Amino acid sequence: MNIEFKGKQALTSYRKIAIAAWRQPRDPSIYVILDLPAEKALQFLKNGAEENAMTLTHYVTKIIAHCLQQYPHLNHVLRRGNLYQRKEVDIFISTLIKTPKGNDLSGYVIRQADKKPIGEIAGIMKNRTRDLRNNQDENNRILQKVVNPTPSLFMRPLLWMQEFIEYSLNISIPKLGLAKDRFGSAMITNIGALGIENAFIPLSPYSRCPFIIGIGKVRKAPMVDGDRVVAGEMVSITFTADHRHVDGAHVSHMIRRFKKIFADPEKFPKVFN
Repeated sequence: MNIEFKGKQALTSYRKIAIAAWRQPRDPSIYVILDLPAEKALQFLKNGAEENAMTLTHYVTKIIAHCLQQYPHLNHVLRRGNLYQRKEVDIFISTLIKTPKGNDLSGYVIRQADKKPIGEIAGIMKNRTRDLRNNQDENNRILQKVVNPTPSLFMRPLLWMQEFIEYSLNISIPKLGLAKDRFGSAMITNIGALGIENAFIPLSPYSRCPFIIGIGKVRKAPMVDGDRVVAGEMVSITFTADHRHVDGAHVSHMIRRFKKIFADPEKFPKVFN
């Protein structure tokens, strides 16, 4: 079994229409951008750094995992025209690696991210990123052996077959370098590491992942402090969501909670422990 489920979710009328209206995904994207004050978040990360230095990637990962745990009806996967709630909250971290052909993208999943302290998440990310960049990740090595010699012409049917087997049939295929449920509940990419202030990340058709979050570069920006406008540290967080899974009424609660925790982490100590 590729993914463990709690069971089939009841579908509202609109959810049935949304699932029938769009294919994988063509294009059911919802876009949200948050410009958030970053000073308290950066100070929190600086104060909490122990063995593993903590970054906004660790911070956002932990908050998103918490939000999906708080709103489990958003933590699901679409298969065979129905939404199935996931048992766990797993977060995929997109990672830039260097290969003989140039820079490439890969990544890994943080399992049960909602149950792990932020320091533990930082340690896992440090080790998994090191393994990927040193070509020591076994799944990635197997996957590269399959993908590299395959002509682009044949990649589309192969991706369709992979998606069908893993999600429609719910069968894992680790022998092809595809880790069990390898994309999880949401995907996060730190575009700020590339010097990009904000960008909306496209949904990946072969991942069945309904949320992709981009973390922009921290920048100086004018901010309102009482009746004054002052210069402060700000960061853009972008969300791309699949409209077949959620609509504004669903995702607004998660976004509001995300904003509150991000802006003032000291008020939510249990989220990070």
